[in-house]
Amino acid sequence: MKTRPPGRWRSRLCVGYRAKSSIRPTYSHRAESASDRVAALPHRLVRAGSALQVFSLFSRILILGLLACASVCRAQTPEDAVAAVYKQLERAEQTGDGKAFVALWSRESASNAEGMAANLRPHPEAHYTFARILVQGDRAALVGAATGLFWKMRFVKEDGQWKILDFVSSDTAFDPAAVYALAPPPDGAFARAGSPWQNAPPGLAPANEAKQGWQVRAIFDESFLYIRLEWNQPLAPPGSTVANLHPNWPVMKIDVAGLGGFVLNAGVQIGDQATFDKSGRANSHRAYAAYAMRLERGNKVLFSATADWNANPLIAVNDRFFDMRIPLRALGIAEGASPKIVIGDASWPKAAIFSLDVPRYR
Repeated sequence: MKTRPPGRWRSRLCVGYRAKSSIRPTYSHRAESASDRVAALPHRLVRAGSALQVFSLFSRILILGLLACASVCRAQTPEDAVAAVYKQLERAEQTGDGKAFVALWSRESASNAEGMAANLRPHPEAHYTFARILVQGDRAALVGAATGLFWKMRFVKEDGQWKILDFVSSDTAFDPAAVYALAPPPDGAFARAGSPWQNAPPGLAPANEAKQGWQVRAIFDESFLYIRLEWNQPLAPPGSTVANLHPNWPVMKIDVAGLGGFVLNAGVQIGDQATFDKSGRANSHRAYAAYAMRLERGNKVLFSATADWNANPLIAVNDRFFDMRIPLRALGIAEGASPKIVIGDASWPKAAIFSLDVPRYR
């Protein structure tokens, strides 16, 4: 449904009312006596009373119109529009309506949706809830649950309508903070400036860098914490065929003043892509490079991201560099805040390899 922004609503109701009599008064040449004025007074009061009644009626209509407008404006926020699509998905499952189910998905996901709809059966007991919805421009994310299932879901706006892009399900609940990674914020000042990594200090001294075979740098702006891992030789592009690739990057700890500590696992994994014959048996395998990051807090995963042949806005790999973006809000950092951030190895605060005070990009 296309909606108008509140500023476009215009009331066409008049703000005042001037009653007009359909009877034109006649005048005589004689002066009106006091007794004539007294005799005409009831008729004048009737006409004035009618005008007040009409004005009162229009006032009531105006007030009701304003209240209706306020109600509509409150109900038509982007988050509510996403929630409405989510509710329609619940209804489609409850009724087993495959056509309605497919209509909720994006064009990119239509074929997958048709496959799921083929197995759709009525489940009147289905009940959907959500913990958080985030809208970023034409992208949105939701963390929620269905009967016996937890999931995180991405949405995209197509032709002015929100559509489901994809989802990931689990038998354990996702942290609501995952929405900030599913629908990342716009580029911050550091990215808009072309990512000048020369302004980001290194975590290892030159001698230690030569010993370890890698380097780490970090900086943050109003949107992201940016972390760069460097290796001593070129990295395989994401999704490319590889035989063996295992950079020895450490598990890292991120400490945010006043908000606590986080654990970041980052590295390259070897994925397996298989092809299948007509009988469904795998007849070939291809090993490929997949770069991944996982942010945890208190042994609970906040979010994870992977880049292989599918790009990911939080991960970039080029030459010797593995760059990551962590949305500040996923760390609990409020918009406009600039807390002290320290990154170290797994032994931090008694760091055995490195400890790095992360500066804010200026």
